[in-house]
Amino acid sequence: MDSSGWKLDFDMQILLAHALKSEAGIIKQYYPEAKTLVRENGQELIRLNQHLHLLRTGMGLALAKTAMSTHVDPGQYDLIIHFGVSGSLSVDIPVMQIVEGTKFSCHNNSDIAMTPSEMFGDLELPKIGFYSSYHAITDEAMRNSTKATGAQAVDMESYSIAQFCQKRDLALLAIRCISDRAGVSTPEDFRQNYSHAAQTLQNYLLEKILTRLPASI
Repeated sequence: MDSSGWKLDFDMQILLAHALKSEAGIIKQYYPEAKTLVRENGQELIRLNQHLHLLRTGMGLALAKTAMSTHVDPGQYDLIIHFGVSGSLSVDIPVMQIVEGTKFSCHNNSDIAMTPSEMFGDLELPKIGFYSSYHAITDEAMRNSTKATGAQAVDMESYSIAQFCQKRDLALLAIRCISDRAGVSTPEDFRQNYSHAAQTLQNYLLEKILTRLPASI
């Protein structure tokens, strides 16, 4: 992939959103002049540069919803990039695979389908459905019931971000790295793989997107 197919302009504003502090440490190091704008209740909004902001929402659907509604001015941004780690519900999606979400599901809520953003061309990532759970999937019964929704990966925030973007007609790029096989092995898988998965995804974002943005950004 090169930047020739990107549909960007020099004035676009991008918000990077994530749940955990450790999911963005490498990215923050790349922007030494970053400035913290808000830090409260475990949430943080940082200005990375003139056109990039970074929001830590905290873990879970409720915190993600609160962070987006409290700290994000929808009229300010052209694109939301939501990133983090996920559990796999499919044997075809192994640990350390990076995936892009195009369908978002959550218990007792209507599914949300989002058209993949064309701003960065085709990132050539598997396009799958994300299920956002209120709790970690830690047994096979939970895995099977979640898998029955048709989702291929599970997380705890994506639905809130997608819902925010859908209601405000904002473009969304939702990408996640698989850290575990959602199920009985989740706790051990997560301990073993989380740091590597978070680093892998941040390096991907830097290499494929952030360092290739127009120079004025």
